[in-house]
Amino acid sequence: MPPARAALCGLPKPCINGGDAQGAMITATLDTALCACGSGLRRLRCCDADPAAMPGPDAAAMLETQAAEATKLYNDKKPREAEALALKVLDLAPQQRAALRVLFEIRKGENKPLAAEALARRLAALPAGNAAAEAAANLQLAQMLIGQSRHAEAEASARRALVATPRDPTVHHVIGVVLTETGRVLAGERHYRRATALLGREDGTVLANTAWNLKLQGRLAEAALAYEQALLLRPDNSRGVGGYAQVVFARGDSASAVKALDLGLERWPGDRSLRLLRALADLYTGNAEAVLARLDDPVEALLPAELAARGQALDLLARPAEALAAFALAKKLQRERYGQSYQPAPLLDRASRYKAYFTADKVLAMPRAPAPAGPAPVFLIGFPRSGSSLLEQLLAQVPGFAAGDDFSPVEELLPLVGKLAGTAEAADYPEALDTTLVGDGLDLPAQLRDHYAQARAAAGLAPSGVRFITDRSPGNVWHLGLIKLLFPDALIIHVLRHPFDVMLSNLGQERKLEANAGVSLTALARHYDLVMSMIRHYRGQLTLRYLPIRYEELVIHPKETLTHILNNLGVDPALAPDAAALRHNNLPPTPRLPAHMVTRAPIHPRGLNRHRAYEAVAPKLFNEVRPILSPWIEELGYGANG
Repeated sequence: MPPARAALCGLPKPCINGGDAQGAMITATLDTALCACGSGLRRLRCCDADPAAMPGPDAAAMLETQAAEATKLYNDKKPREAEALALKVLDLAPQQRAALRVLFEIRKGENKPLAAEALARRLAALPAGNAAAEAAANLQLAQMLIGQSRHAEAEASARRALVATPRDPTVHHVIGVVLTETGRVLAGERHYRRATALLGREDGTVLANTAWNLKLQGRLAEAALAYEQALLLRPDNSRGVGGYAQVVFARGDSASAVKALDLGLERWPGDRSLRLLRALADLYTGNAEAVLARLDDPVEALLPAELAARGQALDLLARPAEALAAFALAKKLQRERYGQSYQPAPLLDRASRYKAYFTADKVLAMPRAPAPAGPAPVFLIGFPRSGSSLLEQLLAQVPGFAAGDDFSPVEELLPLVGKLAGTAEAADYPEALDTTLVGDGLDLPAQLRDHYAQARAAAGLAPSGVRFITDRSPGNVWHLGLIKLLFPDALIIHVLRHPFDVMLSNLGQERKLEANAGVSLTALARHYDLVMSMIRHYRGQLTLRYLPIRYEELVIHPKETLTHILNNLGVDPALAPDAAALRHNNLPPTPRLPAHMVTRAPIHPRGLNRHRAYEAVAPKLFNEVRPILSPWIEELGYGANG
């Protein structure tokens, strides 16, 4: 038997021991164990396959007729016959594209996500026979991951599809979704516009996603108009109805938003997204009982976002034990049903490298960029749910201030460091900063500062009359060393809050945090310790204009706290609104509204020392993280017992 055919059979070739007079043949036992992913293939023909032992393209070509027959059976609504034939083909030729596609469609239809994903990844990894096939396989994988809200993971396959077919409007639409949902809204908008241009017409789905992108940019009037046009083109888009309601709500017309949601639920009574949005509208108005009535399924049938909303309603009703049970179950589902786990390794490596590089002696010798000609940035740092968003809302009420949120983060400058410094990769950061000590490298901080300013201007964040733009990007805690070089005199405001209150507030949210830190209280505590240690390092090594602000003081004494900040910025404190206006948390008309300001509420004291009621009903839970957080509780002056 020729070697290629022996490999095709999946059996080791007979081995003849020439030293044995009988010419004995040694045979191996066929490994029949099925793959753990659930594809139905043998593990050695699926996830545990050895690429070096895989049959080549010739084997797949020899079975094209059988693969075509499997495809015909599937199209003729004979899935079991199609499955049986596809499995036989793939056991002989695991890289047979048509048979893989048939098996993928069958497993996807059976709602077997692990198997479907494994098969989709294999399809995307096949050697490109042609650009269209490569793009289709990668697009398929990207869409599957997007459907599971795994947008960051979808980016690589979406990019490969775009490179293969750069004029495909569907690919541009998909990568627009990826970029939008991973926070790069300006880039996402460009791809949505490109998709529309390539189509040569408006498409209801693309236009609705463009509207959502505009909403995230805070361009609410444009978003509302785009949604209205999208729903005229495609009135059956329930997600579009939900997005439109959120935009209308953000523009202050809560009655019209509720009406749109109620009409949507009349049309799609089983739509859980619309139901959740309606419950959140009730939650915003403080109608906790209505939230519980809407989300009245058995708790085990609720989704994490629904459980989080239910827990927040129970919290409003002062039922901490039940609220905590809802929050805990939501996190358990994230871990067990969706496979989310805390992944700190890349950040631990980043922390180690940055701490080793950004030392006092190192940074002292580096050049600084001169002061910017336009608006100066004010950096707001703090662990999520510490109160930096509230501070940004209050500062936005002061004349001369604009809210930058995280529209143009410093993190986006990292790939430029290596390029401008003449090195090849963004991975050279921070070592590429060594070039600032030599020749033309002296201009590197000023060049990076200008790129940052240009991005802010392009995002519409620097209109006439603005002196300061807040930057609330979560990644800034990692880049205080670079910020020191680009904006040496910038004020860095650190919003502090009792660590237990920070943990509890994050536990009640369904939002995804850096490194999946939000999946448990222990993961949150470990990540808090990592972030705070990074800030402590920078404060110990760099001369920063560092101003700590307590959340508790911001809530109890907003006027005095804001006055203190304005004095540090050299701004006339008389420009601060009076205490009543600050507590009401109104904002002046603005063409752009950051997402966290959309659902802003009047300042309230409910979050102050909220952890005490929860500790009383679940002391064991807090004791699990006390060893991690107690040093910070003490250092921040909150008292060893919280």
